[in-house]
Amino acid sequence: MGFLTLGLDSFIACLAVGALVQRKAWLPFAALFGICDAGAFLLGHAMSWNMSESVADVVSSAALLALGLYLVVVAVASQKVANTRWVWLLPVALTLDNITFGLIDRAWSTSVSVEAAEQLLSSALLGLVGIVLSAAIVRAFPRVHRNKILTAGIAGGAAMAAAPVLLVLA
Repeated sequence: MGFLTLGLDSFIACLAVGALVQRKAWLPFAALFGICDAGAFLLGHAMSWNMSESVADVVSSAALLALGLYLVVVAVASQKVANTRWVWLLPVALTLDNITFGLIDRAWSTSVSVEAAEQLLSSALLGLVGIVLSAAIVRAFPRVHRNKILTAGIAGGAAMAAAPVLLVLA
C-alpha cells in the first residue's frame, strides 16, 4: 500500500482537473507528475534542504486551490473557457512534499534510485488513473461534456474541493 500512497496527491489533482487535458496529452501529463515527484525527491535527498512537511503540504494545497479558483472565476465571470495551460504547472507545484520526503533518513530503504523510480511510477500511474476517471465522469454527463465552460468550472470547483482533502491526506 505504501507504493500507492506515494502518488496519492497526483491522483487527487488529476481527478480534479484531468477532464481539461486533451486525450492525446493524457500520458505526457501523467508522466510529468511522475517526473516532477521523482525529481523533487532526488533534489531533496541531494540538497538536504530543511523544509517542514506541514509547510510543503500547505503550499501544495494552496496551489491546487488557486488553480481551482482561477478556473471557476474565469468560467463564471467571463463565460469563456479558462486558459487550461495552467494545469501543466500543477505537477511542479505538488512536488514540495516529495522534496521533504527526500530529506527523511531511511536507513531501511534499498536505494535512493529505487525510491525515486517508485515515486515516478506511483505518481505517473495514479495520475493517469485520475485523468481517466475525471474524463469518464465528465463524459457520463453529455451536457457537461459538450460545454467546455461548464467543464472548466466544474474542474475548478473539484480542484478547490480537493485542496483540503490533499492537505488532510498528505
